[in-house]
Parts: sequence; structure tokens; C-alpha cells
Amino acid sequence: MSDFRLPLAALLLASGVAVAQAPDPAEWQNPQLTQQGQEVPRASFQLYEQPADVAADDYARSPWHQSLNGTWKFNYVARPAERPMDFFQTSFNDASWKTIQVPGNWEIQGFGIPIYTNITYPFPRNQPFIDPSNNPVGTYRRSFTVPAGWAGREVVLHFGGISGCAFVYVNGQRVGISKAAKSPAEFDITKYLKPGDNQLAVQVMRWHDGSYLEDQDFWRLSGLDRDVFLTALPRHTIWDFFAHADLDPSYKNGQFSTDVTVRSFGSAPAARLTAEVLDPSGEVVLRQQQAVAAPAGAGTQEVKLSGSIKNVRPWSAEIPTLYQLRLTLADAQGKALAVTGTKIGFRKVEIKNAQLMVNGVPVEVHGVNRHELEPTTGRVVTEAGMRRDLELMKQHNINAIRSCHYPDDERWLRLC
Repeated sequence: MSDFRLPLAALLLASGVAVAQAPDPAEWQNPQLTQQGQEVPRASFQLYEQPADVAADDYARSPWHQSLNGTWKFNYVARPAERPMDFFQTSFNDASWKTIQVPGNWEIQGFGIPIYTNITYPFPRNQPFIDPSNNPVGTYRRSFTVPAGWAGREVVLHFGGISGCAFVYVNGQRVGISKAAKSPAEFDITKYLKPGDNQLAVQVMRWHDGSYLEDQDFWRLSGLDRDVFLTALPRHTIWDFFAHADLDPSYKNGQFSTDVTVRSFGSAPAARLTAEVLDPSGEVVLRQQQAVAAPAGAGTQEVKLSGSIKNVRPWSAEIPTLYQLRLTLADAQGKALAVTGTKIGFRKVEIKNAQLMVNGVPVEVHGVNRHELEPTTGRVVTEAGMRRDLELMKQHNINAIRSCHYPDDERWLRLC
């Protein structure tokens, strides 16, 4: 791999000069500091090389995806004063550390104590401060190699969710901070990478200023508890999108639109964005295109595409018909730069005379609360467990779910 565009950092690392600082208590006890170095939140999706892979939506089938799930080196201490301070250095020796599975909660794997409580805080109340005598710290390390085929692309590090305040380092350099437990945290790590082995280190404080917001009736568990992976993006790419699938007033024809954010990481030639909607048989029933101007430098452009589909097959809870949206960003020669998409269902949700209506039909809500929790894996919910929950709910005529009290794993939303 030849193009990571940070020779100065490489020289600093080679010379052993410190280029990062250890986590500071002022950082995890400062409500004004909600994150550091993160990308702006966006929809969750994967870029693919083959259009057929968009429909399958299996991240592992993309050449631009690399999972970092699995066995990591791990160190646990009961309080911050005992934590390793130079854990992020590339020369740090973690040979004596134990191992842990990621994603996972460290309390479920034998480190620390799981706590169940409702409105009573599991630590002495002194907002926004945390008692330093009782704030467990988990420190993670692992190495990875960036595929040679990713040269010249931007590399984004994705954490699906981290329970606790996390400090992230790559090759001895501070990348950023995450405090949002149930939302993805993404970092552009391109400039920190080097050919060959790269070192990723993460230190997680169990309690922090944001823990005062988690005053909820659930199990308190900690760690990297959703998928961790790398994704590679072209210099001119689909960065975000919002797909809208509605019905016209007759409930017969589909009204489609999508708002797409195209991002460039530098100057790039003009491109063209294509949106295709495929019916359940795989036939293209709508195709819209729009030119994307050549960016002069790094930045984003907003592109909106829309159209109608006659006699669309509507989505309902009883007959959940789904169409496939496929988005393609291509250069002037027609070569695909980014291909992605999502499943969509055409439906109209309204309230008329205090009655909830779906596609013009009155709907009675039969709902349940659901926390992300499994008996043996804690907050790490398997897809098999999700399917089992949904099948049980459908068998009992449940048609609504309250996701308490946080954004659910994206796989759950896809299955629903």
C-alpha cells in the first residue's frame, strides 16, 4: 500500500517521538466534550463492487469491508489510577494481557460486575464528575493490515457502538473520542495508516459525564459491544442518503425520492448519480440520473432524485412487499465509483380523526418494549436471537416495538 499521505507522522513514529496523549480525567468528565475526531453521523450502508451484492447486503461480500471482530488483547482495572498510561504506543508490550471477544461486554466475559438498576445511579452522584475510586477501565489492543487494493482510498474505522467513554488511537496517535453508547462512531484514519501491520488501541472508561443521561431501567454493561470494521471509500463517493417511499392519495401509485450526499476527499472529475428502483422480481421500474459537478476540493454536494411508479405493490405488516433501491456514482466514462442501496417499502402512514392509518386502513397497535439483551452475551445480540424474537412477536400478533431507550442495531431494523 503506497498512498497514505502523511510522511511527517511516519517520520515521527519511526523516530519514537510521542504524537499523542493519554486520556485525561478532564476529558471524560466534561459535558461540553461529546466527541472528538468523529465523522458526522450518517446512514448505515456498505459500498459494493457488484450491483448484485447490493441486494444481498452482506457486508462480507464487499472488497471494501474488513471486519475487526474477534479476539483482542485486553486489560481490566477497577479504577483509572491503575490503568496503563502508554497503552497506545506501538512499542507497548501487551504479551501479559488477557484476551477478550469483540463485540462483547467485558462483565459478561469475567471482567468486573454487571449491574442492574433503574433510577438509582450505580455510582455516587456528583454531576458531571465520577468517583475515581470506582470507575473500571478496559483497554483493548489489536493489529490489522490494510489490503493492498485499498491504496489511494480513504479508510474509515467504524465502531457500531461502545458502552463507555472510548479513546481511540492508531499507530500511537490519538484519533478521537466517543461517548455515545448506542450510535456508530466513525473515524477517517487514512492519515494515520502505514504499509504492513497497524496498531489499534482503545481505552474505555465505564462511567463518564454521559453516564448521568443513562438513568434507565436496564443492565449496565461496558465495552465494544457492536461490530468493529474498516471500510474503504473512493475519493469521490456516496457518503449518505435518505430514501423516501410513499403512496399517492389513491394508495395505488408509488412516490419515490432520495436525498443523496456525495462527498469528495479532494478534487475530482465530474460524475453522474443514478438511482434505480427494482421490484421484487428484480425488474427496474424506475431509473433517474443526475450530473454531479466536479468538486474543486474536499466537500459535499446534495443531490435529489425522484419519480413515480404506477400500480406499485404496497408494504404492510401483513404483506411486507419490499423493493430494492440501487444507487450508483459513476465517472464520465461510466465506470462505477460507488455502488450501494437499501430495501424500501411503499406505504403511507397517516392519522385521520385520531385513528392511525396505514395505506388507508385503520391499524390497532399491539406493541412491546424491547431491550437489546441476551442471557449469555449481554448487549451483544445475535442475528439468530433477533430472528427468534421477531418470530415470537409475529406469532402473538405484535405489530409495534418500542426500542428502549436507544437506537437499535441496524440489523434489527433491516429484519423488521
